[in-house]
Amino acid sequence: MSEPTRAPASRPTELIERGKPTYGVDLGVILLDADFPRPVGDIAHGHTLPFPVHYEPTRGAPVPHVVEEAAHGLLDRFVDSGRRLLERGARLLTTSCGFLAIYQRELPRLLDAPVATSSLLQIPLLLRILPPGGKLCLVTVNSSTLDERHFDGAGIDPADRERLRVVGLEDGDHFYPVVVGQDGPLDVARAEDEVVAVCRKALADDPSIGAFVFECTNLPPYAPAVRNATGLPVWDAITMAHWLQAGAAGPPTR
Repeated sequence: MSEPTRAPASRPTELIERGKPTYGVDLGVILLDADFPRPVGDIAHGHTLPFPVHYEPTRGAPVPHVVEEAAHGLLDRFVDSGRRLLERGARLLTTSCGFLAIYQRELPRLLDAPVATSSLLQIPLLLRILPPGGKLCLVTVNSSTLDERHFDGAGIDPADRERLRVVGLEDGDHFYPVVVGQDGPLDVARAEDEVVAVCRKALADDPSIGAFVFECTNLPPYAPAVRNATGLPVWDAITMAHWLQAGAAGPPTR
């Protein structure tokens, strides 16, 4: 007796709406106007993140103006860059400079999209998970120009700021001149030594430090060395990018 004929299994209907030039790239990065060298680990190196990313340079937004002059007058330029990223299919945005926390309130509103401007946004959460009395060491490219406006933008409660120890790299001989001064090639080992030395000194000066946060998106290449040298965790622009991507795409599936 022959087997009864079975109807073919129906396939679920999948309709993909038109309207984007690319698909499957969730995160867009608003870049400053810069051409300094970027090793793997930097937010703007294409091999840093294990998922695709859209990048958009913001012409007329040089690093010194953002770091040393509070990005004054540049909001419209960053909005334009963000819009171009969204038009290309990005669903949420971040930036290549932690000093753009100064525009954290404005950019999500003007772009009508999720925007995480700065790794400083992780600080309120980290202060909640550290043991009472534990401090965060905030490592910034320039501690003399990172101020209350950036902390306000990142939503850091004024009452919590006494638990922040801020250290900067502006007095270093190599990293700051290359990244902010746009001067010469980057010696990765030399830059790493500067960053590790600053973090070690901070911990020696204040043993209550329980973790580090890197403001600068060019510092993550040196996070492994700082973890090894201090035994403490480090959060930065790359840890935040992974968190953003996880929300957009969900955890990896096998």
